[in-house]
Amino acid sequence: MKKILLLTGLVLTFSNLVSAQFTVNRIDGTPFVNNEIIEFTTASTADAELMFIVNNTSTENLDFRIRVMDLVNNNGTNFQLCWGYECIPSVTLNTVYPNFQYIINAGTNTVGFGDSFKNFNNGGVGAVFPMDYTFRFFTRNLAGTTVGSFFTLTYRYQGPLSIEQKDKLGLMGIKVLNNVAKDFIGLEISKNVAYNLVNLQGQSVEKGQLNNNTNLNVSHLQSGIYLLSFTDNQGLFETVKVVKK
Repeated sequence: MKKILLLTGLVLTFSNLVSAQFTVNRIDGTPFVNNEIIEFTTASTADAELMFIVNNTSTENLDFRIRVMDLVNNNGTNFQLCWGYECIPSVTLNTVYPNFQYIINAGTNTVGFGDSFKNFNNGGVGAVFPMDYTFRFFTRNLAGTTVGSFFTLTYRYQGPLSIEQKDKLGLMGIKVLNNVAKDFIGLEISKNVAYNLVNLQGQSVEKGQLNNNTNLNVSHLQSGIYLLSFTDNQGLFETVKVVKK
């Protein structure tokens, strides 16, 4: 355990040094880690939006930009970037946004400006998953010269539930309304089923019986990936990956 904590501390320290002039945080203030991949299993809905806050931690006013570094299994169409007082409905590889100065004063941040990434592209027929959208945050001084280091985030759309999963869950009388949640996972239940929510360490964090529609409360859980499994009275079993924001 001590080794894991030490490694985690070193990683966080390194990531903080990489972006010493600024930080990129979640809307609740939790910092992202440089090169972090954030996964989503839904498109177009509110749960597909990744809101972020940029903090200028330097002692000078800086011009902040975002460059589209990589697009995997997509061409950037229908991926919305809200940044620099505007929302761009699609992004283009190697393009820098915005195309004007977006100045964040020293010691201030972008709280309240609604900066976010949001995917409206569900892939359609023949889509290949995952779809990755990789962005690099960087800064320029007010003379237009790039200064400091950079910070990279990847938005990953894992794709929706497979047809096989939906069909099997349908036979079990289950409909999962959302795979990504901050507070609740919505479930439509028409038959008696047992459920078990397990973290990636194999530990059960929530389990019980369901026989009607419910909102499974996950607000108390740490952010991360979990496996939600269901078992019915006929012995059918299915597991769905869920993401707690």
